Amino acid sequence: MNMTTPSRCLAMRLQRTEMSADTLRATGALMWRGVLLGTALYLLLGEDPEANLKLNGVSYIVAVVWFYYDGMFARRVWSMAFAEAIFLHLLGIQVGNLLALIFGNPLLGT
Repeated sequence: MNMTTPSRCLAMRLQRTEMSADTLRATGALMWRGVLLGTALYLLLGEDPEANLKLNGVSYIVAVVWFYYDGMFARRVWSMAFAEAIFLHLLGIQVGNLLALIFGNPLLGT
C-alpha cells in the first residue's frame, strides 16, 4: 500500500503542472504586496476624486521604486521594475476596490 503525505501529493501535482516552487513563491509575494498596497490605498481614500487620482499615480511610483529595490523577477533593472509594478498596482487597486465594496466607499457615501 502506497501512503503519501499531503505535502508529497501537492509536490507531485505541482510537478505535473510544470510550475516550480519558486514561481509559486514569487506569485504569493506579489499577491501579498498587492494586498498591502490595496489596503493602504483604501485607507488613504478620501472624498476628493482629484486627490484619489493623484493617489493612484503616487501608488504606481511607490510600486516601481519598491520593485526596483526589492523585485521578484529582476533586481535593480528599471525596465523590469516598471512591468512588475503594473501588476502590483492593478492588484492593489482591485484589493482596494474589494475593501471599498465590503466596508463602504467614501466617494459614494456608503
